[in-house]
Amino acid sequence: MPSLEAFEAYDASVVEQIARNEVKPSPVKAALDLAGKPVAKVLEIAHRSDNKYIRKAVHSIDDTIEKSLRKTIQAANGLTNADSIRKEYQKKFKLDVAELEAVRSFSLQHKDQVADAFDISNAFIVATEGAVMGAATTLLEAVPFAQIAIPSVVIADVAASMTMMSRHICQIAGAYGYPSSDPANIPHVLAAMAPTSASSDEGFMVTKAAALQEIRETAKFAAKHSGELAKGLTKEAAYPQLLHLMRYVAQRLGIVITEKELGLLIPIAGAVLNGGLNVAFQQMNHTNAKDYFRRLHLYDRYGEAAVQEAIEAAKGKWAPSGR
Repeated sequence: MPSLEAFEAYDASVVEQIARNEVKPSPVKAALDLAGKPVAKVLEIAHRSDNKYIRKAVHSIDDTIEKSLRKTIQAANGLTNADSIRKEYQKKFKLDVAELEAVRSFSLQHKDQVADAFDISNAFIVATEGAVMGAATTLLEAVPFAQIAIPSVVIADVAASMTMMSRHICQIAGAYGYPSSDPANIPHVLAAMAPTSASSDEGFMVTKAAALQEIRETAKFAAKHSGELAKGLTKEAAYPQLLHLMRYVAQRLGIVITEKELGLLIPIAGAVLNGGLNVAFQQMNHTNAKDYFRRLHLYDRYGEAAVQEAIEAAKGKWAPSGR
């Protein structure tokens, strides 16, 4: 590909990865984009509305979202340790980093490896947070009078998830030489959170709400039909999809679930569903944020016009018409 001849081998491979990620997003991103499209479409229409009150209302929503994101970044900064980034550069490459801004002159390959070093640990954190909150929602739904606390648990779950994910983006920003503690870098951090499609964020919220609702419905159904579940429900019975999936998997494995075992499995299933959703979104954010800061590195080294031209040319390799 002629447009990549001016790039070093690793940088050229990154250009192709960025192009591929834009043309062929991950299944998770595609699903979240699809889930968020209705909400994003409504907001888009509202932005173009001739009614000034509707436009004013939607701008107010935009301002609220941005303020909320900035607050999660502020909270994430309190959890982000610049020394952990310095230690990664020292451990992996024997590089001493006095100021994180100096990292901008490092090779892109080094930056990518340090950014990836935070991926597994953060995935474990968001998975654990989601699992705990998912299990708590299930258990509270099954306890009389405890349901009143569920809205607070759900709000705390979303807030904690977004803060932990913001922390991950802040760590990635620091790994590429844009410490989030510097107010001048906040626009970069915000852009890295959703650089290509805002509908992914709406999709996460929509999917999160649907998952928590499914967890609640399963717990309610199990409590209401206690005693029937162990005997086996009829195929015609209408019961939550999560419970249906649990029983289907058990049947395929040749396992008969008793009432006691089901009582244990429902909170676990709720934990896995909520924690898994957090991990999926975090992994998507990891790729998006890396690609954003990779672009900045490539822009500084080769010029924005040359990089954009190379990315557009590389897209042809991944587009359906290029097969």
